[in-house]
Amino acid sequence: MMLCGGTVFARSWGPTPGPTVLCWHGAGGSAADYARVAPELAERLGVRVVAIDAPGHSHSSARAPHEFRPSALASLAAEILDELDAPQAVFLGFSWGATIGCWFAALNPERTLALVLIEGGHLDFADLPGFRTERSQDEFVAEAEAVAVGEGADFGSYTPAIAAAMVHGLCREPATATYARLAASATPILFLGAGADEPVAGLERLSRLVPQSKVVQLDASGHDLLRDAPSEVAREVGAWLA
Repeated sequence: MMLCGGTVFARSWGPTPGPTVLCWHGAGGSAADYARVAPELAERLGVRVVAIDAPGHSHSSARAPHEFRPSALASLAAEILDELDAPQAVFLGFSWGATIGCWFAALNPERTLALVLIEGGHLDFADLPGFRTERSQDEFVAEAEAVAVGEGADFGSYTPAIAAAMVHGLCREPATATYARLAASATPILFLGAGADEPVAGLERLSRLVPQSKVVQLDASGHDLLRDAPSEVAREVGAWLA
């Protein structure tokens, strides 16, 4: 289905209307990334699970660069829920989508039943040694285009320009900037990660600054848990939400 004036594509599983889980994928992904997780959640919990193609990805239209800031995308998520007639929802975000979820929950605590962070929301670009977060939008675009040409990088369903807008937005509005609001809201939060590969410092910071966060480490390796461990993700998320 198409939402927001035909600019945002979404897939839906489970009863309509009903309690809603809104899923946001990672950079270069799409709603299809949730195809092996969403049906199980919908059946197990009896809820409606909606996954979108984020702006500039797959079937959804691109937007202006400034609209890729996490706070702007959080506003888009609220608009999507309005169209779905869902006054409240669980936000489930993977990687980049987890940061969008942090901003949505921080700005809309009254609409957030719970927040699920999968392999994201615990690290910022500022945590990366030598990464220059103060660069301009144009500098990020030039770098992304150079990588695409020089290394033949696969940007998935988005373009280097959109990738640059996303990174620029994350540098200006990192996930950690939401932690004080998240802690004050007491919104239940689940972090789900790949145990062996997870940086400990980021998780310790999340647990310390947002004390209602529950951290679960899967017996898995690799970042893309939606692809590599969908059954485990559905089981852990479903059990926690239940």
